[in-house]
Amino acid sequence: MAVETPEYEVLKHDGSFELRRYAGYLTASVRVTAGDYGQAMSAGFSPLADYIFGSNHVADHISMTAPVTAGRVCCQKISMTAPVTAQHSEDEYVVSFTMPSGYSLDDLPRPNNAAVSIESVGAHLAAVAQFGGSFSGTKAAKVQDQLWSWIAEEGLTAVGEPTVAQYDPPWKPGFARHNEIMVVVEQV
Repeated sequence: MAVETPEYEVLKHDGSFELRRYAGYLTASVRVTAGDYGQAMSAGFSPLADYIFGSNHVADHISMTAPVTAGRVCCQKISMTAPVTAQHSEDEYVVSFTMPSGYSLDDLPRPNNAAVSIESVGAHLAAVAQFGGSFSGTKAAKVQDQLWSWIAEEGLTAVGEPTVAQYDPPWKPGFARHNEIMVVVEQV
């Protein structure tokens, strides 16, 4: 059984890099305080998992989707993974689950936990670098640097800062995992 992911079209593929056009989608998000992306994912996962496993006003179970994303609050400029602010905080992150495509803002169950918010993410372009293996901050930083270089080479303009996306459950072996660094961009 395949896990649903946000709908996108690949506009350009270049090794581990892609330029994608994403359709709009909904997210459930929570803000967390953490020292890095990995800690943010760990801290944000439980309240979001509780929400999709029935901690909502109708006790409805919502299908798991992928990826789980984390982006630093200080750096988000547009509504990519929502809720998005321009506040500066070195250790505040937004961790998000993408909601299944069959829902709208009007019929998605309301979270019981006030820390969980539901947001609409509009259509956008994203430059994406894919990498495998267990996630680490060191590996993500290296891939992020490579993505920044690719964005410049392609004549793209970053609209926001990187978001880390992880696609696999925690029990999947590290060598088989799929991760991405994503940056919302516009074409020059």
